Amino acid sequence: MENFRLFIGLSLPHPVTGRLSSIMDRMAVELPFRRWTHPADLHVTLHFLGDIPVHLTDAIRDAVAQTAADAPSIPLALTGPGTFGPAGTPRVLWCGLSEQGTPGAMTRLHAALAPRLAAAGCRLEERPLRPHITLARQGGAGCGREAVAAAWQAAIDATEPNPLTWNADHVTLFRSHLSRRPSYERLHEFPLVGPLKEI
Repeated sequence: MENFRLFIGLSLPHPVTGRLSSIMDRMAVELPFRRWTHPADLHVTLHFLGDIPVHLTDAIRDAVAQTAADAPSIPLALTGPGTFGPAGTPRVLWCGLSEQGTPGAMTRLHAALAPRLAAAGCRLEERPLRPHITLARQGGAGCGREAVAAAWQAAIDATEPNPLTWNADHVTLFRSHLSRRPSYERLHEFPLVGPLKEI
């Protein structure tokens, strides 16, 4: 039985991707992370679904479409960097997000998706949502928090002042291809078109 490796997330518009890519290029000179995210793969994960039988894809697509139809767009802004893992040799370098005037909107969207995805046959992760954009993985010595903060600020100061804000107006069903780069294929995009309703 063929499986697709799937997740649901928010994609970034081209101006934000371009600015963030320029920042990452400059940070990569200073920070010895082994693997930097391809610009086309930058996104915010809402639900990681894992390996899913292909025959469930239509039900998942319908679940996301129904939820998106009830949800508003989300004004977002990039904030600053952070890390997961040991402070001196972090596993992940990420960029944080703030919701402009709509605090908790991503958490509400994440929660609204969950019952419909479960009904579609998905086994969902139980850990709480921590919205972020993964920039790099596998940091070595010299990737501590102070170095990360300094590299981020230097990159911000040196790059063109393109937008760090955008309106997330659709949700995307992604397929992950582990053996290629960029790795993520956008299977379907669903507009966020209404006030979020209780489910």
